[in-house]
Amino acid sequence: MKKLSKVNLAKQLSVVLVALTFIVAFIPIAQAKQYGSTMEVSFNPAVFSDPTEPIWVGTISGEIDGTMVFWATGPNPSKDLGHPPGFPWQVHFFTEYWEITDEDGDLIAGIDKGSTGYSNWKFRMNGEVTEATGKYVDLVGHHVHMHGQIEWTEVFVSGVAVGPVIIN
Repeated sequence: MKKLSKVNLAKQLSVVLVALTFIVAFIPIAQAKQYGSTMEVSFNPAVFSDPTEPIWVGTISGEIDGTMVFWATGPNPSKDLGHPPGFPWQVHFFTEYWEITDEDGDLIAGIDKGSTGYSNWKFRMNGEVTEATGKYVDLVGHHVHMHGQIEWTEVFVSGVAVGPVIIN
C-alpha cells in the first residue's frame, strides 16, 4: 500500500475543497416565492366622519385570495381626504398601512408610500411586508409594489381601485 505524503494529502484535500466550493456555488439558492395577485378595493366614505375607518376595502385574487384593507396614515391622515374638487395640485403623495387576510385566515400586512395622479387617477406605491402569519411568515421584509387606476362613480364618494399587487 502506498503511503501518502503530507504534500500529496494536502493537494488532494485542496482539490476536494475547490470541487465542493464549485458544487455549492452552482446549486440554486432557494428563493422566497413571489406572489402576484390583483386587488379590487372600494373607497370607504365613512373615513370622512371617522378617520380610524379604513379608506379602501375589498378583495385580492390570484396567487393570494382573500380580503384587502387600507388605512391612510399620513399626512392628513388620508391619501385623498381634505382635497375638494378643483384643488390646484396634480399629484398627491400618501402613506398607508394595509392588510391582506387570505381564505385560511393567514395575514400579510405592511406599509407603503405612493402617489395618485389627479388628472388620470393612476396610483403607484412601493412598500414592505412588516407582519405575516402562517404560510406567509417568511415574507416579512419583502418588497411590495402596487399600481393601477381609480375609477370614480363620484369623486371621493364612490370609486373602485383596481391593479396588481406584487410581493417579492
